[in-house]
Amino acid sequence: MAPDPASAARGVRWSSIVTVLGALLVVAVSVFSLLRGRTWAWIPLVLAGAVALREIRYLQRTDQRRDAPR
Repeated sequence: MAPDPASAARGVRWSSIVTVLGALLVVAVSVFSLLRGRTWAWIPLVLAGAVALREIRYLQRTDQRRDAPR
């Protein structure tokens, strides 16, 4: 039996997705600032990239746990 798409949408952690999108926006602005010669932009670039990576890995781990046999 195929999983219900509605139940899959309810299981999405929207706060994590918003966090990833916000971090990617900060990364994009930081890259633009770096291209304009602002060396201080490395700091938010690294921090936002780390936050986005952590949230993506968290989402992957929770998805694997949900799909694991019980």
